[in-house]
Amino acid sequence: MKAYYALTYSEKLKDTLLQWGFNDTIANYIVDFSVFIIILFSSVIVYYILKFVLNRFLKRLVERSSSKWDDYLYEERVFTRLALLIPALILQVALTATLTNHPQAVHYIDLILKLYMIAVFLLVIISFLNAVYKIYGEFEVADSKPIKGYIQIAKIIVYVIGGIVLISAMIGQSPVSILAGLGAISAVLLLIFKDSILGFVAGVQLSGNNMLKIGDWISLSKHNADGIVIDISLVTVKIRNWDNSVTLVPTYTLVTESFMNWRSMMDAGGRRMRRFFLIDVRSIHPVDDEMLNKINELGVLQEIEVPGGGQQTNLGLFRQYIGAYVKNIQGINPDAGVLIRLLQAAETGLPVEITLFTLFQDLSDHEGLQSRLFEHIYSVLPLFGLQAYQRPGTSEFNN
Repeated sequence: MKAYYALTYSEKLKDTLLQWGFNDTIANYIVDFSVFIIILFSSVIVYYILKFVLNRFLKRLVERSSSKWDDYLYEERVFTRLALLIPALILQVALTATLTNHPQAVHYIDLILKLYMIAVFLLVIISFLNAVYKIYGEFEVADSKPIKGYIQIAKIIVYVIGGIVLISAMIGQSPVSILAGLGAISAVLLLIFKDSILGFVAGVQLSGNNMLKIGDWISLSKHNADGIVIDISLVTVKIRNWDNSVTLVPTYTLVTESFMNWRSMMDAGGRRMRRFFLIDVRSIHPVDDEMLNKINELGVLQEIEVPGGGQQTNLGLFRQYIGAYVKNIQGINPDAGVLIRLLQAAETGLPVEITLFTLFQDLSDHEGLQSRLFEHIYSVLPLFGLQAYQRPGTSEFNN
């Protein structure tokens, strides 16, 4: 019955075309291709209907599922893109049955359908790789072992293989023969993909040696980069600086050049403070009873240590005072210890270095505590009879 109705339709359409003035050859072409065009539109309609049903079914399935991987497969449209093969499969089945009298047209349409299906497979694989990247991002190891570079190199491989298969389908040659011909232009390909290859090798080294991960605070003075790593890709590392500007640095630069990673400071829960101030050596003298009374009135030193020789200097007393004062400051790490030492004297005075650790990771809090500490140091120096060294200015020379 189906063949009868199809034949009746063809005869009626041909008679109508002949009545309109078309010759017999053109009428046969139109009749033959009209059936194929009807099947084409029907397959597109079937695709949209199936896509609608599939989307609703998958959406309900994803909402009921507690896992995340199916959400990302749905978001990246892995299954709906796979449904794009349905029109091509329908047309390929109907192709030889509807266009038996036109073998050359069958050949070209079949080639177009093959290229279309290869392109769809490429889209499906790329969507699947994007979903894998998002699924991997849900794990804690994703920050320390990012796979974005590996995903990008996998996409490049997929695109290269897909391009070779597309070219082989168009020219009717085996993909193996095309690969053999690529050996002659391998140097050109290496030049084109130089940054990608270097970035991939650098990404493996950075990840394998745990040198860098997302969230690390790094400093690269050569590239004016000082901030948090927000993305590590195959070719570039994206750094958000302290002023919210973004610096893009080639990935292989982090292997070939030195950079500072502040991760250990973040893991330790604080920062190191190491600064010195200069004392005028002419202001150093032994301590008398009057000065001891002034120092006792400050209420910081509970007990004054006397050196083995029995002679206490105002600088030694000041070092004891600073050590006791620092331990009472909120924000200082008491477990890390405090070191106050004298450096080699020079023509600019006697350097007194203070080394301690704060509990602040934020730079503004750390610098604020450091500023308050040294403001206090310079303010109490006269109480100990000490003077900070400063080079003479114009007014001193004039006087």
